[in-house]
Amino acid sequence: MHEVARTMSVETKITFCRICEATCGLEVDVDTDANRVVDIRPDKEHVVSKGYACVKGTRWAATQHSPDRVLHPMKRIGKEWHEISWDQAIKEIAAKIATQIEKHGPSTLAHFVGSAGGAILMSPMFRVALYEALGTRRMYGTGTCDTMNKFRVNGEMYGAPMRLMYPDVDRTSFMMVIGGNPAVSGNTLYHLPRSQERFADVKKRGGRVVFLNPRKIETASSGEHIFIRPDTDVFFLAAFANELIRGGHVDRNRIERHMVGFDVLAEKVAAWTPERQAEVTGVPAEILRDLVSAHAAASERSTPNDTGAALYMATGVNQGRSGSTCFWLLESINAISGNLDRRGGTLLGSGLIDMGEAMGELGLTYDREDGLPTVSGIQPSGMLADDILNDAPGRVTAMIVEASNPLLACSNPNGRLDEAFESLELLVSIDLFRNEVGSIAHYVLPAETWMERPEMPYALQSFAGASATPYIIYADPVLEAPADVRPEWWMYVRLADALGVTLFGKKSLSMLAKIYARVAFTRLGRFLPGPEKLLDGMLKNAGMPGIKTMSRDHPHGLLLPENEGNNFLGTDRVLTKDKKVNLAPAPVVAAFDETAEDFFSEEIEQRERIKLIGIRQIKRMNTASSNSEALVREKTNYAYISSEDAERIGLTNGQLADVRSEHGEIRIPVRITNEMMPRTVAIPQCWGHSKADGLSHAAQHPGVNSNLLAGDGLQNVEPLSGMSHLSGILIDIRPAV
Repeated sequence: MHEVARTMSVETKITFCRICEATCGLEVDVDTDANRVVDIRPDKEHVVSKGYACVKGTRWAATQHSPDRVLHPMKRIGKEWHEISWDQAIKEIAAKIATQIEKHGPSTLAHFVGSAGGAILMSPMFRVALYEALGTRRMYGTGTCDTMNKFRVNGEMYGAPMRLMYPDVDRTSFMMVIGGNPAVSGNTLYHLPRSQERFADVKKRGGRVVFLNPRKIETASSGEHIFIRPDTDVFFLAAFANELIRGGHVDRNRIERHMVGFDVLAEKVAAWTPERQAEVTGVPAEILRDLVSAHAAASERSTPNDTGAALYMATGVNQGRSGSTCFWLLESINAISGNLDRRGGTLLGSGLIDMGEAMGELGLTYDREDGLPTVSGIQPSGMLADDILNDAPGRVTAMIVEASNPLLACSNPNGRLDEAFESLELLVSIDLFRNEVGSIAHYVLPAETWMERPEMPYALQSFAGASATPYIIYADPVLEAPADVRPEWWMYVRLADALGVTLFGKKSLSMLAKIYARVAFTRLGRFLPGPEKLLDGMLKNAGMPGIKTMSRDHPHGLLLPENEGNNFLGTDRVLTKDKKVNLAPAPVVAAFDETAEDFFSEEIEQRERIKLIGIRQIKRMNTASSNSEALVREKTNYAYISSEDAERIGLTNGQLADVRSEHGEIRIPVRITNEMMPRTVAIPQCWGHSKADGLSHAAQHPGVNSNLLAGDGLQNVEPLSGMSHLSGILIDIRPAV
């Protein structure tokens, strides 16, 4: 018999990508009968991305329909995996959590959430509610690997961690990006699709766009590139601030009316001249002075609406030893030059709710015995191995990992974090695949993909308004989730029910959540969708159309009024006690005093040594896309090195090299390039899938985990923010023997 070809019933659905902060619009062709993606392409009508989307989004189908995807709750017995029911999974996990809490106290239970988990609006509410009900504050996340320094400094300067200023890139005439590569990685903490096109527009308007980076990044084609030695940005920024002040390029009126601490700031940066910073940064004094002059010219407005200047920094700086003091100096430069809260400078968005006030209670808490802070409730990931392996009462013995792979994403000196995770009495992974964490977990719970749930953009864009073009969008699910797959919020509600704890502090709310969880998944499907109800309420409470109207009338998004600035300074949105921006917060100034001169002396002594930095690649978002046949075709990552260094060391292109730090050693092939600053090596992140039993494609192309070279513990965590030191690591590199 000849098999008759099935005719597809194809429907085009409008959605948006949730892989990174850019959240670009997408059109998805779906075979509705087979519940499969046929094609994905950029949405030309999306109100902001306007037909742009990167390959991570347009090639998502390979990940969505991967044969490796976990589709049922799984339990590991020895080295064997067994499919179990949800009832069994919830019952057993809850019993083990209860046992650990009874034996060791609530702090025995910890949670780790990754960037992918941060893209889910509903999950955090229920996750936090469960952990608060159980009485544990052991919340870890990848934020302490890339961004938490910004939240700490915002809390000190503006009174709340969620006071996130973003550059008004579409109206500025001088833009400087330090340690970021928006063309590849999107933008940290704010929404900016089509970044290269928008930077090019600045140049067309007669402005300047400058990128400071130890590597000539992909985004550099849309502006000017200047090399800077890794982890020396604090000296450049201090000298930049000093030159602005010495040259009189400050807005005295705005400073006196809306800010405090200017004299202290001026005193602290006075020692840092363009010539002095050049000794360690590699940025010539005359170039710094030219940048200050260009910045000053752009900042001196005849009217409030004239063009301005904006400085922005990203992960490459955040991950250094001075990430917090760098961000303090950068925000201070934006403020004292008159660019804060002005068109063309940096702006504070207005989201659906005021995130500053809503998250005020989650700001800075000092509940760790080692003195390190928890910022926005997040514990430092660089202390996780210590927190598991120590013998102190209340050490972590049980952990739930949601949408993350900390064994690759976090500092893991010589595999110490692997040792810690393997020692846990309970390890649960909530994910799409059995990655490195899932492979050693006791249970793996299958989660929905972003195509299978209703959603609005990241909380930072939807709630905090961190978007260069303010807008709102809602997307219905594109696909039906597989029968035995559940959303994370449902899992937390079920666990709460099994543990007998009350969510949200009220029995009525807890009961409602449990009812949702019980009836949302039946033979009839989801007939009482909890997330949809909540998203609808959020929109309507903010005066926006509900989800039905958004889906029907605004599938490509709804533009909101442009942010004109002048809506922050002098208002109740400044959440410090005196309602003024603090240019000299005591903890940050103290950290600068304690470290700047010592770090400078160390840089002088070590300026001939090579430093390691990370690279994000366009086809990868952390480890989530590592198993995609459509994206990952190279067999390994490489150590990128300048031709000058390669010749001096005796390395040839493609040759294996041994890379050593004081924390670990790896072996990796090299690629020689003229895009690297001498005395710098760059290794792409999120490789090293050699231990996962559920990533068949990634296992064929494992690559090397550069975080094996990073340190952990108190000596390798920034005291202000709990950030891990993952960039600017001193290394030696030699031909492999």
